[in-house]
Amino acid sequence: MKKTLLIAALMAVNFTLAQTYSNGGLSTGATSKNGTAAPAGYTWSELQNNTGNTTESNTSLGLGGTFSSAAASFFIADDFTVPAGSSWQVTTIDFFAYQTNYTGTTAPFNTVRVNIFSSDPSVAGAVSVYGDDTTNRFSVGADANMYRTGNSSVPVNALPGTTRKVWKVTASTPTTLNPGTYWVKYQLQNVVTASGGFLPPVTIVGNRGLPTFNAKQFDAVLGTWAPIIDNGNPTSAPDYPLDMPFVITFTSTTLGTQETMQYDNRVQVYPNPVKDNFRINNPEKLKISSIEIIDTSGKLLKTIKSSEEYNVSDLPKGIYILKIKNEGGLTKITKLIKQ
Repeated sequence: MKKTLLIAALMAVNFTLAQTYSNGGLSTGATSKNGTAAPAGYTWSELQNNTGNTTESNTSLGLGGTFSSAAASFFIADDFTVPAGSSWQVTTIDFFAYQTNYTGTTAPFNTVRVNIFSSDPSVAGAVSVYGDDTTNRFSVGADANMYRTGNSSVPVNALPGTTRKVWKVTASTPTTLNPGTYWVKYQLQNVVTASGGFLPPVTIVGNRGLPTFNAKQFDAVLGTWAPIIDNGNPTSAPDYPLDMPFVITFTSTTLGTQETMQYDNRVQVYPNPVKDNFRINNPEKLKISSIEIIDTSGKLLKTIKSSEEYNVSDLPKGIYILKIKNEGGLTKITKLIKQ
């Protein structure tokens, strides 16, 4: 899936500022679908059903993307795009994973291998532009303040669980990327190798997945690639392709901005794609002052005051930029897809 930050029109030249690109969120809010509150300070990352469908949900809690032994070694790969006219000086990439039933207070992962390609690594001829499959680029691990859990109401009512605490694992990846579409191939490893771990896919409230999602898994033992697909619950449910969440931190000397460019996975617009109305998951309790909606040419279409719900039924189908402003002067920028 081509995923661009879509902020070129918002930029001013010759200004350098740390920015982040998110390949998709994980948090689905502090209350589960059956009304269960998450532990204080945490949100759920709950498997989803399509809005209005009360019989089918996702089933993929997490994917294999770790080295557990010489007989069990998996990588994950997904794509991202550096916009035209920009050059990213990348510093770090954050990945997300959990180890079921882990109760420690520090991250259970201490190894991250990162390999960035200029094209799909599953296709012959792909060229690595940074990294490799062996070097440990681990920088730090931190609690992501989320619990991964199954769907609590579809197809059956069930209590969400707290046995899968999600951790953010940061890799140091100093490199410069020019405009183009890249693929990041990565693998985590547990402190206790045999314990393994799982990597949860991108999770969109009210949506099982988008047709353009295209993440892949590599079995390093067999040397084979496979698309990452959610088979659905029950098994008769349609299959959906998945994407994987990661956050790239970079500066851009070609393009800059006088806004603070942030994207916290827990601050999430939903549903997204949207038909008529959307809300903002706001676990940080930011005092939102207004929402600006901008088209991809950089034109400000409308400014909406803070509300529980935002109506965009008047917008044509397409991709828009949301500038979520708070009373403290910070701006969070993210993408909105209008159906």
